[in-house]
Parts: sequence; structure tokens; C-alpha cells
Amino acid sequence: MAIAEFSITPVVGEELTPYIDAAIDVVKNSGLKYEIDALSTTIEGELDQILTVVGDAHRAAIRAGARRVVTALQIDDKWVETSIEEQLEGYRASL
Repeated sequence: MAIAEFSITPVVGEELTPYIDAAIDVVKNSGLKYEIDALSTTIEGELDQILTVVGDAHRAAIRAGARRVVTALQIDDKWVETSIEEQLEGYRASL
């Protein structure tokens, strides 16, 4: 099981929302567990699934009309079961 954080940044001169919304729709429809925050999206699943979803989300921003898209991706691929909740449990308990 892997957890990945990624951000998609359309390089456009106008409002970013339509391009980002297109990418987020891909994540929502992926069937994988995810969390969206102000600057990035965290997604949980098998590595191949995550890579497919991130690639599809990147292309969705392009299909929405962005002429250039920059995607940043970090992957935490553990050999033991983990989840987004487990990764954040200690932090959230201290709030």
C-alpha cells in the first residue's frame, strides 16, 4: 500500500479553478481514498493505481484547456499496511 501527495498546477493566465476541478474529478471517481487540502491532494492505494490516477488527473487539466501543466508527486511506499488516517493520527491528536 502506498500513500502519495501530489499537486497539479495549470500554468495559465486566467482562473485556475476549472482545470483543477477537472483533475479533482478524476481523483473523486478513482475509487481510491483521498484527502484534498489547500495546496495538494493525498491519495492512498496500490502504487500502480496511484500513478494511473495522477497521470489521468494531469491529462484532465490539459483536456480542460490548460496549455501547460506542472505536476509534483511524492510517494511513500511502505512494505507494511498503512493509511492516511494512521499517518495523521498523532498529529491530529495533538491539535
